Amino acid sequence: MDDTVLRETYRGMGSDVHVEVVGGRPGHLSLARDHLAFLEARWSRFRRQSDISRLNHAQGEPVVVDSCTLRLLDAMVHGFTITDGAFDPTLLAPLVSLGYAQSWHDPSAITELPFGAQPRGPIRGVTVDANQSTARLPPGTVIDAGGIGKGLAADLVAELLMESGVDGALVSVGGDVRVLGEGPLGGVWLVSVDDAFQPEQEDIKVPLASGALGSSSAMRRQWFTPEGVPAHHLLDPALGHPTAAGMDSPLHATVLAATAVWAEVYSMMVAVRGAAHTFPHLDELGIGARVVHGNGDVRTNRSWDDFHPQNRSY
Repeated sequence: MDDTVLRETYRGMGSDVHVEVVGGRPGHLSLARDHLAFLEARWSRFRRQSDISRLNHAQGEPVVVDSCTLRLLDAMVHGFTITDGAFDPTLLAPLVSLGYAQSWHDPSAITELPFGAQPRGPIRGVTVDANQSTARLPPGTVIDAGGIGKGLAADLVAELLMESGVDGALVSVGGDVRVLGEGPLGGVWLVSVDDAFQPEQEDIKVPLASGALGSSSAMRRQWFTPEGVPAHHLLDPALGHPTAAGMDSPLHATVLAATAVWAEVYSMMVAVRGAAHTFPHLDELGIGARVVHGNGDVRTNRSWDDFHPQNRSY
């Protein structure tokens, strides 16, 4: 094994992106950057010609999309199902109405909703035709790739790097991290978890031999509505309003899972419903979870406490 480690950090998908490659060449970093840009161009709700925007505006008509978008839609439907609706990607309309229409990093990029967009749509009504590479949303349903897009992007880029011949890869997109192959520290990757309450500071480091880590926090996106009311991007699907885990009782949820897309989905479930309602279920699945509250209190479930990267991966 070539233990040379190449690293690159930049902005992508409106977030910080960090890529590490073991046993690769500089061209592998370019490959990762280009593929992430490819995915962003197809999934961004701020781009009129993205697959997501065209699906949202098709009003129930089939749309030809990339195969990666079919995989994203499948993950959205499955994520809604396994979290019993705590994860719901159809809340774009209330998010926009609360004042989150513009990109945080490019004010000229604005989400445009179609006439008749519903506050919440039946994501299980999405239909796909893999042979024709088409997809269709139920009329009035509008979706947002959001966090699940970042998680799946980390998975897809890491998988692509391994297929291209590297010995190991770490890909982090907005805090959703996927590791594959040989890590630089005796085969292990040391993954940093940022402190959501003190930006630019590290909270903990998690050693991973394989798998993924995902985080959700209301502290990452906060603003004031047009009426001057504080808001954040984590919405309660049942109400279409920011969850209680926001300014009044903020929390930061981190989950260990097999892939970044499911780590993101389950971290969203924890952030929306809280530790008491989600930790027992995650323990049944053997998925580790950690919650940090704004007052400094830290809670972990049994699976997190039992995690041993040398002989177990989630």
